[in-house]
Amino acid sequence: MNGYGEWLQLSVFQCRLSGKQRVQLLAQMSDLIDYRRDHVMVLDLGPADAVRPRVKSLGKKFRPVRREPVIV
Repeated sequence: MNGYGEWLQLSVFQCRLSGKQRVQLLAQMSDLIDYRRDHVMVLDLGPADAVRPRVKSLGKKFRPVRREPVIV
């Protein structure tokens, strides 16, 4: 997940991906996982402008991905 997103906890990452990055990430993950034992979930939360995360966090402060223009 290095280079794709921010590590939140254990195996949970928050990423802001373009369509191309999403396809690349899934292709790389597909080559790495053991389909009999591993489970990868990708949750599309929609456009960053519309996301209003409601997170109750204890310990390390949760900071959602900063909203900014993406130039491709």
